[in-house]
Amino acid sequence: MSSKRTRSMGEMISTVCFFGMSAWIALEALALMSVAPKWQIYGLFGASIMCLLGGLRFVIADMATALQRRFK
Repeated sequence: MSSKRTRSMGEMISTVCFFGMSAWIALEALALMSVAPKWQIYGLFGASIMCLLGGLRFVIADMATALQRRFK
């Protein structure tokens, strides 16, 4: 399902940054579990998931395109 277009260096760097920040924020949430309020922990995990989805943006776009082609 990958697209034929090659990704630019900037797109690859931003993808790695999204994955790195996702891991960092998730680890920070785990480290603060016993000392921070629950809403803050949930917010950090939410931000981690959003960064993970940002890193997967090209995969998500390819899947959406494939679904559009299939149901057209």
